[in-house]
Amino acid sequence: MNAFLFELGIEEIPAPMIEPALERLQAGLQGLLAENSVTAGRVHGYSTPRRLAVLIEGLPDRQPDREEEVVGPPESVALDEKGDFTPAARGFARKVGCSPEELKLVETDRGRYLASRQRIAGLAVPKVLTEGLTEVITSIPWPKSMYWGESRFRFARPIRWLVLLWNDQVLSYELEGVASGRVSRGHRFLASKVDIDQAGGYGEALRKAYVIVDPAERRGIIERQLSERAGNGLKVLPDQELLATVVHLNEFPGVVRGDFKSDFLEIPQEVLLTVMRHHQKYFGVVDGQGRLQAHFLTVINRADDDGRIQRGHEKVLQARLEDAAFFWQNDQKKSLQDRVPELQRMVYQKELGTYLDKARRLEAISAGLGGDSHLSLAARLAKTDLTTQMVFEFPELQGVMGGLYARRQGHPEPVWRAIYEHYKPESMEDPGPETLTGALLSLADRIDAIAGCFLMGIVPKGARDPFALRRQAQGMVRILLDHGLDHRLEDLVSLALEVLDAPEEKRPKLESRILEFLLGRVRFVFQQKGLTFDVLNAVLHRGAGVLHRTYEKGLALSRIRSEEDFEALASSFKRIRNILAGQEVDQSPPREKAFEMEGERTLHAACLAVRTELEAELKRNDFEGALRRMATLRGPVDRFFDEVLVMAEEEELRKNRLRLLNQIATMFLEVADISEIVRKD
Repeated sequence: MNAFLFELGIEEIPAPMIEPALERLQAGLQGLLAENSVTAGRVHGYSTPRRLAVLIEGLPDRQPDREEEVVGPPESVALDEKGDFTPAARGFARKVGCSPEELKLVETDRGRYLASRQRIAGLAVPKVLTEGLTEVITSIPWPKSMYWGESRFRFARPIRWLVLLWNDQVLSYELEGVASGRVSRGHRFLASKVDIDQAGGYGEALRKAYVIVDPAERRGIIERQLSERAGNGLKVLPDQELLATVVHLNEFPGVVRGDFKSDFLEIPQEVLLTVMRHHQKYFGVVDGQGRLQAHFLTVINRADDDGRIQRGHEKVLQARLEDAAFFWQNDQKKSLQDRVPELQRMVYQKELGTYLDKARRLEAISAGLGGDSHLSLAARLAKTDLTTQMVFEFPELQGVMGGLYARRQGHPEPVWRAIYEHYKPESMEDPGPETLTGALLSLADRIDAIAGCFLMGIVPKGARDPFALRRQAQGMVRILLDHGLDHRLEDLVSLALEVLDAPEEKRPKLESRILEFLLGRVRFVFQQKGLTFDVLNAVLHRGAGVLHRTYEKGLALSRIRSEEDFEALASSFKRIRNILAGQEVDQSPPREKAFEMEGERTLHAACLAVRTELEAELKRNDFEGALRRMATLRGPVDRFFDEVLVMAEEEELRKNRLRLLNQIATMFLEVADISEIVRKD
């Protein structure tokens, strides 16, 4: 078996782009092989800031041969009246390289045609790979790309070298004027060019040139050294996102520990970590109680034998911390309350006004959410930290600094905590607000942003979402679920549009569009939490409702969906919905005196008994109990359909039976549209 190596050498790629690009490159090459019926053994993906590489082992020499049916002329043209081959048939036989007698008539969608079964020899696998490689490379999506030559070919960074090996042989290939070879590049400062003798020896050859090409190995090295360098009784502050970044910033990683003056520990920990993490890519060090210590750990791209790199990092951090200490002290010379008028000078969005306008809307929405005086004050002050020097220098601290300054200035805990938390959650993985006041303020902030953008026509399209409205909406769903809030999406949208003073004539259409958008995010979050598509369809058939209760319905339905009685009832309910579809049924209850069959009398009596219990269970939010109560109707429903002809010829009889089925459907739909449940055979 054979090994294939492809290395794409480029100028330094931004760290966040590397992993998705490598995954696409691997998938593209595997897809190319699969499309050509080539089986492969192990596939290894490698990357550093200067390269993407894939090593595929266990490859055959050639594609397998295949048979292909080549269709020729139709029977009417291929054979004459006597059934002999015509010149057209003989010409087709010569074309495909066989005698006319070897041809066969085959049935097609267009009728009977003359055809030949041809054996196609498989191509050499290196040819398959080189011919499809350009399409694989150009299919890699980049958040940002550039061009650097006359051809206007776009890529993340300029391509500088290509390694293309089949075992120990170079495969001929060229991309944007760069020809393939066996010469790679080692560490930018510690090595130079590297000859790759064998595809399978790629990793070891680069290791000798101070490049660890396997990102998983680099990660292991970094994690081990972080733990070792933290010091006795201390540990590195976990930061998976930063760890992923430094893995893709270095080719030959080493960890250096540095120190800073303990006086700086008087600055809030959030500020210190932001200075270290976001600007310098440093890890914080904490003691056993989680208290930040006056040390940091940084990952460098080489060894620091004489300590010069460590001293350089300490000097840079010293300057940044001095700035942070100055901002921390200087910002507090003016209270947040005194900063409110300054928001008038800061534009939130051209059509939506300034941040002062935004603050006033937050107060109004908060009042509509049933907030107290603490929430009102938090809403007024929530955006004031945007006027501080600290947030101007470190925008990622907005909200956090407002909360810290509010605490320092003596505001009650519900106020400062709400300001501190109101940007949470920032992602699906990020924790949301812990306090109710913080949750309501975050909810107000998000619905104002979403409704305002829709009002201005700024709507997410495809990958375009400049105001991160999808993320904001998902955060709303999380907050409503996590805190068990009873606020309905319809009410939130209506409140936000009212506060925005949206034109009355536009509101119905706007509300519909926003709710459709929010419902899409509800589905996304519920799916992430494990609900299947048919359960979602069942519980969301009338909209989102009170989200935490709708989710509880989904969980209850998921638990009992596979039980025999419930599955059978779901199938019968689908039949009921189909019968009722397109029928004009009045909403009055069925008339008992009009029943003729025992099956309809039995179903009607069972329905009345179940409805009383069902209403009580729904009032207690006992959704599983309600669903099980519905399942008790399986027997009466089955008997009804066995004995009763719903669409009877006599009009009054037919209408009465339809009213009975409509009564059942109405009762069931109060819980869920169980006709959406897909039976699992």
